[in-house]
Amino acid sequence: MSVQSMDPDNLDELHWQILSLMERGRDDGEPWGYATIRYLADETGESRQLISQRLNDLVMGDAVDKVTRGFYRLEPEEVPRRE
Repeated sequence: MSVQSMDPDNLDELHWQILSLMERGRDDGEPWGYATIRYLADETGESRQLISQRLNDLVMGDAVDKVTRGFYRLEPEEVPRRE
């Protein structure tokens, strides 16, 4: 699935879980916005391959940047909001 212009209607539940996990700590003054594939897979119970595919969708939609292999940064100003 390709996420075109980060239209919320194009995101599945796993996309939303990833975005939520990457925002965890934001409102509490804790470190937030970065995650590894392994962390996201452990937290969601999904395979690393599936997490990687969803992260690639989010990178294509500019909501997430790939910092280095397996390590991603959230771009909060680009994250769509659920309606």
